[in-house]
Amino acid sequence: MRKQKPGISLIELMVVMSLLVIISIVIGSVYISGIKTYRQELAQSSIQSNAQTILDSIINEAKNAQSVEETYSTYVSGTNSVILKVPAIDSNKNIIYSGSAMLFDRIIYYFEDNAIHKVTLADPASARFNQNGLNKTLDNNILVLEFAYDPDILSTTLLTATVSTNQQVGKINRNISLTGRARLRNHL
Repeated sequence: MRKQKPGISLIELMVVMSLLVIISIVIGSVYISGIKTYRQELAQSSIQSNAQTILDSIINEAKNAQSVEETYSTYVSGTNSVILKVPAIDSNKNIIYSGSAMLFDRIIYYFEDNAIHKVTLADPASARFNQNGLNKTLDNNILVLEFAYDPDILSTTLLTATVSTNQQVGKINRNISLTGRARLRNHL
């Protein structure tokens, strides 16, 4: 009889290699799935953060507004636009008066061609005057910007703004809709 040499047989080697391949495939697919999920959640978080920043800007300006104006210059308040009449401020953020009369700026938000625009029409004495007439696009991937006026446009005390966006993240379509409310300072 032959004497067996110490070591592993070809069959044992094949079994171990097969097990290592199976374990590698499982670990690799879990890792790839985790990376995909992370990227999708990161993209959705970015989209939501951008929409929230825009909504916060609108709501903060509305909280400082004395009123909503129906029309100003070539702009009209409605379902997709708002004209906020805000007190003019100096560089120290103090309200500016001319004699006993308060001076005002207009901040306009409107929706056009899937984009949210912000226009500032400021009094020449206002710190906002350096942005006067500037039409700034805040985002161009928006599906909806809607305003609701309570009780109506001319006597608004509560402004509700809704921003909705839809974006393709990987193979998934992500819809995000955010709503904010602001009570205006009509008592000034």
